[in-house]
Amino acid sequence: MFVLGIVLLVIAVLFGLGVSVSSTESTTLSVFGIDFGVIVPTVFFLGAAAGAALIAGIWLTKKGLARGWRRHREIKNLRAQVTEREHAPVITADRDAELADETPGAEHLVTEEHVATDPTDHKQPH
Repeated sequence: MFVLGIVLLVIAVLFGLGVSVSSTESTTLSVFGIDFGVIVPTVFFLGAAAGAALIAGIWLTKKGLARGWRRHREIKNLRAQVTEREHAPVITADRDAELADETPGAEHLVTEEHVATDPTDHKQPH
């Protein structure tokens, strides 16, 4: 796949060089009703630039939609976790004392909350 990409890039560059070196004719380019006198290689390279801008726009749109979808899923999962915690049984102070008596050295298990980090989170800390 990589080699095919390199071959296509070389062909595109050679084609662009061939157009720019061998074509010397001029033509009129009309953009939004304004006429420009340009040579053929200029038209070719303007088309190539427009194609590159189109591909970049499609790529950026895809990346933006993927990020939005990830954020949507994350918010949905967080809301589900909050709902789970709201419906979880509440441990009273009497129960805390019972658990501490049953398991020596386990007081921190009752009072501390341990949350695993999300492996898909790629945000940098501030």
